[in-house]
Amino acid sequence: MTPEQELISFDQFITHWAAINPTGPAMAEYEHIQTWQELEENTARVASALLAAGLTKGDRVAWLGKNSDLYFTLFYGAARLGVVMVPVGWRLAPAEIAYIVNDTKARILFTGPGFDEAAAAIKSDLPLVEQIIGADQAWAMIADTPRRDFTPAGADDAILQLYTSGTTGKPKGAVLSNRNLFGLRRPSLDAAQPWSQWEDHEVVMVAMPCAHIGGTGLGTMAVAAGRKAQVIPEFSPDAVFDAVEKYGVTRFFIVPAALQMLLLHPRCPSVDYSGLKYIIYGAAPIPLELLRQSVEMFGAQFLQAYGMTETTGTIAMLPPDDHDVHGNPRMRSAGKAVPGVELKIVDENDGVQPANIVGELMIRSSSNMLGYWNLPEATASTMTADGWVRT
Repeated sequence: MTPEQELISFDQFITHWAAINPTGPAMAEYEHIQTWQELEENTARVASALLAAGLTKGDRVAWLGKNSDLYFTLFYGAARLGVVMVPVGWRLAPAEIAYIVNDTKARILFTGPGFDEAAAAIKSDLPLVEQIIGADQAWAMIADTPRRDFTPAGADDAILQLYTSGTTGKPKGAVLSNRNLFGLRRPSLDAAQPWSQWEDHEVVMVAMPCAHIGGTGLGTMAVAAGRKAQVIPEFSPDAVFDAVEKYGVTRFFIVPAALQMLLLHPRCPSVDYSGLKYIIYGAAPIPLELLRQSVEMFGAQFLQAYGMTETTGTIAMLPPDDHDVHGNPRMRSAGKAVPGVELKIVDENDGVQPANIVGELMIRSSSNMLGYWNLPEATASTMTADGWVRT
């Protein structure tokens, strides 16, 4: 077993990679690159700044903005301390943003570039927020705060809270821990699946919104693998093409509708995709004709990821071998459980259903959330005493 297989928290991963690959690239937004040593120093200063502001383990901070290397630096630093980061969807209406920030009881709201006015417009509706810190101020805080000793968050401490609307009612905050984010890495490595292995030069693109597990989860994947995350503020075809051609991206996550947008863009045929290894997609199955066109254009292997916020993302995967451009029955499925995950289909009385019978999917794994924030009844109706999550 390698030392990396024993790591289970942001603090452990970041200090590990900083020790063994200090000058290697850890994260970038456009040409702004942080090495692992710089990321370790910057995230330690974030933790120190939060301590200086009076925050302790279990407190919440919120982010309003697009994807940003600043967001991930703040998130990782807070996670090292056990302060919970709550990224808020920037496309939400002001009243929806205010509801989420108030629900978290966040004492600090960080804003990404271009979101100072949006935050100022709802400031009077945020009675619990003590500070609104803009991007320039946040970078200055990181640069100016002397690092101090802190007790790192443990495997089962909450570090991330993502809001999921479900189908009815107000959005619910799914609370996720270090173990939720990293616990499936070891069984995945033990299973020796090709897509779980990373070459030294690899780069993962983070283009999906950070308020969703498909965005923040990709940043987490890069930390776990010890490879560079190339952060894109928001999806656009040109940004993806640049990430592949200029910044050496070898794998990324995307939704099929965005994949279609890439193919329809006039620049698409002229991009060099020779370094691209894996395209991971989710949120919907891929139409067969779209798969055919994508395989021909990009030459990468395709993986379908299936999961939900409450399971910290992927719990089932349709592997490359099942992506047949001629079509097959498995193309209609969500794949099979990833290593370390148990799945069952049940009837209304939780009786296990045989194959090909409709029922409710239930999931048990180390990636199941800690619960819904301040919603004990919703948590109890979703999570069973023996560790299953109802979907």
